[in-house]
Amino acid sequence: MNRLAFTLVELIFAIVIIGILAGIAIPKLSGVTDGAKKSAEISTISAVATAIETANGEWSINEGTFKWGNHQEYSNANPTLNSHGYPNNLFYNNKVFGAIIKGQNSKFSRIHNDENLSIFTGPASNSSNGIRFTKEKANNDIPNKPDKNDFWVYAFNANDCNITCTDCTSQTIYYGDFILIDVTGKGTTPTSFKCN
Repeated sequence: MNRLAFTLVELIFAIVIIGILAGIAIPKLSGVTDGAKKSAEISTISAVATAIETANGEWSINEGTFKWGNHQEYSNANPTLNSHGYPNNLFYNNKVFGAIIKGQNSKFSRIHNDENLSIFTGPASNSSNGIRFTKEKANNDIPNKPDKNDFWVYAFNANDCNITCTDCTSQTIYYGDFILIDVTGKGTTPTSFKCN
């Protein structure tokens, strides 16, 4: 007798195989997503840090009026860079880094700003949907790479300043630094920052 369809046993067997393959593939895909978030954040921060140093270089060699960053103009009447040649505000045109780079997406946010420094988080370091903690490390933290409790510090008006917070590596920062503060363990991103 010729069969034109699958039997119920064959269909159940195929569904079980697809379920096993999905169970293996889904955890691998979440690792790909985390890697993409980390790469996007690190590459954006690298572009921002380079643009900040370029603006500082323009400030050091130019006198009077000149353009820097993303269509920003500096003049004595409109000093968009501070007395050390660094932008006080990276926010422009409704974008967190809009003053310094083009095409920045909305995955970054500024969580703190004062007269010395600004604090940012991105797609990997966002406290709600950033990279999950790894189980391979003793304290579940990903050292020296952004994960969901880390943050970035931009020191536009701070020199020889110690950033201190609970459960994070203490860092000394200088004018123009844009560095990662690595919060250890599963501590949360601090809501207050101290610059000694």
